[in-house]
This record gives sequence, structure tokens and C-alpha cells, in this order.
Amino acid sequence: MFSAPIASAVTYCDSSGYTNTSQPMERCTSLSNGILAIHQASNGVVGVEYTKSGGSTISAKLGYSRSGTNHYASAVSIAVGQTKRSTWSLGESAYCSSIIGLLSYSGGTYQTPASHC
Repeated sequence: MFSAPIASAVTYCDSSGYTNTSQPMERCTSLSNGILAIHQASNGVVGVEYTKSGGSTISAKLGYSRSGTNHYASAVSIAVGQTKRSTWSLGESAYCSSIIGLLSYSGGTYQTPASHC
């Protein structure tokens, strides 16, 4: 099992929403200008990241959804070639629950498939 959130930028996302680890606790979505990914660690830390591969610089909020409630970090500027991450410590009891990664900006809100065990 993983003990920390995403250590390096996710650069691969298959059509089923899995990264190169193929683990259900790390899920992703390929967008036209980057990859949005979420990772759950066994210590209850959730990490959401966006790696931007094209388009213009955006101001966006990274977040997660758990039990129907959305939580967002402060907005950050993301340019081509950058990876931005936000992490939250939800406690060990949150591990294995269904958690979705979110990216919200003026162009809309995008999400990952649900991460779980």
C-alpha cells in the first residue's frame, strides 16, 4: 500500500481512468490540456494534482468530493509544463472510502473516477 500522496507527476492515464500503477486508490482523467489525478494514502492523506500539457495559463482550484460534499483549496495559476498539487489529511478512517478528485476553473469543473481500495 502507498503511505504518501502522489510523489511525482502523473504522466499516464488510460481510458479506464487508471495511472501506470493500475491501483484503484490512484485514479485519473485525461483532459484535452492535461491530466487530473487523485491518490489516497493509507494514513488518510488525499492528494489531487493537475499536470498541464497545453493551452493557456489558467487559474484553478483543486479539490475532492467525499460523501457528496466538495472541498477545495485556494485557486492557483497553472501554466503549460507545470504540475500543481493540493493535499488534505482526512484521517485513517477515510482510507478506502470513495473519493473523487476535482478541478474547477472558469471553463468548468472536471473530476476523476472515484478512488477506493
